[in-house]
Amino acid sequence: MTLAGLALPIFVENFLNKLLTMVNVYLLARLSQDAVAAIGVANQFINFITMAFSFITFGTAVVIAQNRGAGDEERAGQAATTAVAANVAFGLLIGLIILLFHRPLLAMMNMEGALMTYSATYLTIIGGFSFLQALNLTLATIMRNYGQAKAPMMVFLFMNVINLLGNAAVVMRPFGMPDFGIAGIATCTVLSQLLASVAMIACAIKTRIKLRLPRPFPFRLLGEILKIGLPGAGDGLAFNVANIFLTYFVSGMGAAALAAQTYAVQFIAFVQVLGYSVGQGSQILVGYHCGARDFDGAYKLAWRGVWIAMGLNLAVMALVFALQRPLLLLFTDSAEIARMVFWCLVVDFVLEFGRPFNLVLGVSLRGTGDVMWALAASVGSICLVCIPVGFVLTQVFHLGVYAIFIALLCDEWLRGQLMAYRWRTRKWEKYVLIKDGHAA
Repeated sequence: MTLAGLALPIFVENFLNKLLTMVNVYLLARLSQDAVAAIGVANQFINFITMAFSFITFGTAVVIAQNRGAGDEERAGQAATTAVAANVAFGLLIGLIILLFHRPLLAMMNMEGALMTYSATYLTIIGGFSFLQALNLTLATIMRNYGQAKAPMMVFLFMNVINLLGNAAVVMRPFGMPDFGIAGIATCTVLSQLLASVAMIACAIKTRIKLRLPRPFPFRLLGEILKIGLPGAGDGLAFNVANIFLTYFVSGMGAAALAAQTYAVQFIAFVQVLGYSVGQGSQILVGYHCGARDFDGAYKLAWRGVWIAMGLNLAVMALVFALQRPLLLLFTDSAEIARMVFWCLVVDFVLEFGRPFNLVLGVSLRGTGDVMWALAASVGSICLVCIPVGFVLTQVFHLGVYAIFIALLCDEWLRGQLMAYRWRTRKWEKYVLIKDGHAA
């Protein structure tokens, strides 16, 4: 396994995931700007749900990587099977909660009237079947940690093609097809995820990844996965909570501001995916090096990943910034929305200099097992900087939608430097799970 060999397929996979959301936004824009604004709010909850699944997938990635580095394939296989069973059960529970409580959740985000109808329809269909997303994410994580990063990439390509064809049919309505609206777009997304789940299971069987659940159920192993996963993914969950708060601040500015935020976030997501992919590849290799007790190799690899991620992020951000106007015209011709998106991207350009420290060093710290530092630094920065700054700039000074990106800039830079400090100290070496060839 090499950084390029892992990061490139992970990038394509994540790029396609972002493309799936972007296609939905583009087609929704053909319906109305209110639909785009409403789905922007619903996506905050969907992103929160997806992040919740990472409690298990993240812990599983660390346990598999370090045990494979130490040569313990049996324990790595047990961790993989445990993760699949636990995350699918968790996905079913979350789907039930969404079906029962989606309206109170959306009401807290100032959704009402047509916006409530649009958001509720989209959220109940996609959120109600969230166990499919849980299965796909878990199997993709497992295959990447076994060096099979190309298989998830191809599956997600297939999923996006199916979603694109289905959604285009819903919007264009060929052959006199009925108008299914937002419900049709959400249903196409779920059907594409279902087909992807079948394909992902087939890939796992073909690559001979052992997914045999030991009896009785290994609750102790699940506890070890969660011991890493809960704090390891907790900062991502906190970040999604912050985004919900920031979206709430914007929701009082009207549908145009919400639409501008949705478009800006979608553009920026394609920038983030590069650094994120380098970070995910670095985490797998850092875990493998730590399992083999090669701490110097892990230390140098993570720093190399930071500079690669920064160069890639800035290059793509410059491209997005240069092409923002023609890209935005695909979705809307509103001059007001274009002006708001422009200033959001200006702020994010500065933010991208600080993001790679989080995307690579922060993830690498968790890959070693040093999860509590990353959790404390992230939650502290989000609660003491991101949300308060966002509140003051939007509710007190009324700076507009771009103010929430200023809050995100402050948070990313602070967290990134805290992660860099911890990595330089090398205190993470004592948190590695494998001690002298045995699981701690």
